[in-house]
Amino acid sequence: MEMISFFQSFLETRDSFATFLLTLILIASTIDFLFGWINARFNKNVVFKSGIALFGIIKKIMYFIVLVFFIPASVLVPESVGIPALFALYIGYLISEINSILSHLELTEDGKKGELFREFMSRLLKSEKKE
Repeated sequence: MEMISFFQSFLETRDSFATFLLTLILIASTIDFLFGWINARFNKNVVFKSGIALFGIIKKIMYFIVLVFFIPASVLVPESVGIPALFALYIGYLISEINSILSHLELTEDGKKGELFREFMSRLLKSEKKE
């Protein structure tokens, strides 16, 4: 039960909850980028371009900067609106990142082009077993 108490401690204050959500967003963004990079880098049906990968990193950094910017911006509006709006933004973005991760695993669709990550990984693992 120590672990449950540990995670409940993140819900005690709004500051710790915001930090917890931002941490989850960073983890999800990193996983999403890595899945996309692996698919583009090792999938023969997708042309890997380092410029596109760099653009993806820069885009995720800019999104995170905007998310952090909204912390002081949420204080400028009445508290009953600003803080819930901030958490709604964070949770919405986190859901978007999770959807993107799941689309790499062919569990949802979000319009990604190229071969799906799950098919690629199964072919990769099968080819390693043959060798």
